[in-house]
Amino acid sequence: MTFNQNRRRFLQTSSAAAAGTYMFAHTSSTAAATKRQDKNDQPVVGFIGTGIRYHTYLGKAAMHHGPCAAVSDVDSMQAGRALQVVMDEHRKKDRPLNVQAYEDYRHLLDRKDIDCVVIATVDHWHSKIAIDAMRAGKDVYCEKPLTLTIREGQQILKVLEETGRVFQVGTQQRSEFGHLFVKAAAMMREGRIGKVNQITTALGVARNTDPLPAVAPPKHLNWERWQGQCELKQYREAPTMTDVTGWGAGHNFSRAHRYYRWFYEYSGGRLTDWGAHHVDVALWAMNKLGADAGKIRMNPISANHPVPLDAKGMPTRDDQFNTAVNFHVECTFDDGMKMQVRDTAEDKGFVNGIMFEGEKGRYFVNRGKLNGKPVEELKSNPLDESKFADLYASGEVPMGHNKDFHLANMKCFYDCIKSRKTPSSDVKSHHKAMNVCHAVNVALRLNREIVYDTAAENFGDDKVANSFIERQQRKGYEIDVKV
Repeated sequence: MTFNQNRRRFLQTSSAAAAGTYMFAHTSSTAAATKRQDKNDQPVVGFIGTGIRYHTYLGKAAMHHGPCAAVSDVDSMQAGRALQVVMDEHRKKDRPLNVQAYEDYRHLLDRKDIDCVVIATVDHWHSKIAIDAMRAGKDVYCEKPLTLTIREGQQILKVLEETGRVFQVGTQQRSEFGHLFVKAAAMMREGRIGKVNQITTALGVARNTDPLPAVAPPKHLNWERWQGQCELKQYREAPTMTDVTGWGAGHNFSRAHRYYRWFYEYSGGRLTDWGAHHVDVALWAMNKLGADAGKIRMNPISANHPVPLDAKGMPTRDDQFNTAVNFHVECTFDDGMKMQVRDTAEDKGFVNGIMFEGEKGRYFVNRGKLNGKPVEELKSNPLDESKFADLYASGEVPMGHNKDFHLANMKCFYDCIKSRKTPSSDVKSHHKAMNVCHAVNVALRLNREIVYDTAAENFGDDKVANSFIERQQRKGYEIDVKV
């Protein structure tokens, strides 16, 4: 499809409000688009993916640090709403209003006046767009989970090394929430509970639903392009089924948008949703995000999937959510340390968070608290923060979640654009953490013990498990990076 055809489709399928916003923004020519006046100007950003994360966090957080020149989304209604947010913010800061919208993100990447991009698409698009952005000379902030497979992480790292771009991953627990997680990691590194016996991460129960009827996709959504590298599936949505609270409130259950993460085709369920946060912090605290973390024996204690899986771990139906609803996997490292990856840990007194247990006690952390006797002892025996510069460098502005839009994770990204330093939530460590999450999902899907080699980034001679390292990508949407 040509750019002009894309543009006509965008205009034709927009709602009245979204189309009006797009046409207003598009009246300015590219030549008149936002330009940096001199080297001291703020970086100009482009947003790719303008759904719920854009509206609740990323949009205003990024525009606090610099102007936006363009947005891109395959849903024209979302793009229209995003344009309105940009122009509202620009009016407040007396910035140019000539912002453009594109259905095809590649036209945004072609813009020479855009310095960086914020990617908040559905998960299965993250890797390809990030790679294309780096090759286009853009610095990248990408939402977690960065990858759908182990191979995608390897491809991103190769292009990152080739291009030297700044790349920040949206794992904000490393820098926000009052540094609760940073302190928890520092306590572990300082040996406050002695030899660690066990870490328990509770990620929450995943979603389930009744079968979703096959219907025509919304006119404002390019459903074919939304599916990207994935096998084409018929659009499904249940007009009578919706959440009344939480992230998906007010949106019908479907294969797209708010509910895509409950399909293995597009995401990894709770393991790549909350595992990207809590498993990441657990491994970060234990200094196990390097190549020397050894092998991890993963034993699924329980796994409950909404639909039957075949012998290769593939869903046998495509009409309802299929990622694990309830799960418990015990991960045993070479040094004997165990990490429990669970949906909830009510027997330990919590449903979401991380508990560290060792010879000298235990403590707990989540986004609202850090408690336990070792934490209380910090009052009389505080941490020597100078020993953990790699941890505390992760956020210069400790503050609460969503109290304003000047949040530390985004600030770190913009600071690194100027300094060219490696951000706190870096690609290399995130790749290692996500590999563990991907591997846990493999154990759940096969419902048997597997052994993941963190150095080789494979499952030894286990051919079925190794089949998950990468997957076939639909023609026209392949990631063209050889590793």
